Amino acid sequence: MRTDTVEFWNNIWSTMADTFADYDDLLAVHTEGLKPGRALELGCGSGGNAVWLAERGWRVTAVDFSEAAIRKAGERARERKVDVEFLVSDVTRYRPEGLYQLITSFYIQLWPDQRAEMLSRAAKALAPGGRLLFVSHDRSSPPSGWSREDLLSLTTPTQVAAELRGLRIELAEVVEDIHLQGGHHSGAAELGEDGDDEGHDHSPSDGDSHEHGAGATTVVVAVRDE
Repeated sequence: MRTDTVEFWNNIWSTMADTFADYDDLLAVHTEGLKPGRALELGCGSGGNAVWLAERGWRVTAVDFSEAAIRKAGERARERKVDVEFLVSDVTRYRPEGLYQLITSFYIQLWPDQRAEMLSRAAKALAPGGRLLFVSHDRSSPPSGWSREDLLSLTTPTQVAAELRGLRIELAEVVEDIHLQGGHHSGAAELGEDGDDEGHDHSPSDGDSHEHGAGATTVVVAVRDE
């Protein structure tokens, strides 16, 4: 099943009745106590995470390749009366401008080579003292109904950490059942084999990750030391 086209995701977002929950719980957990600055979200979907950050004083740039998703994101920002710079661009080719104190990517399922390229550009755009938060479906518990091609986009913490060259890895773990009420259930740090799968499943997903349901999730936090 191919879900990596702009047309597919424009149709999904155009026909979707709502825009999911406001933000991803993991975003709140891993930005708690941070001083607001410039933030970049790669793959913002309908803008839940971006708007949540803007409401807390961050100056947010949010990118998604679906024009329909960006329209919904803009509507959300206007309803919540915050300013967010929303851009229509493919994260596999997008080149950030300037430096950011926070860069996030939630459930953007890419082929390994494209993910590594995206993370390389993101790492270079991270300001000294800045933090990068990467969240993705983990290989240890594949989502149901995915094709073999889709499964090539799954990640491991070790794999993602290795792609963030030049940054200090503060956290690399698998989180289980992340959408249970009352908090997260974290598994031990996942140190599986670093796969070399070939393929591509560009399946952009909303920053509002409650759509993803329970399951195993790769979570990596990386920092550029000052």
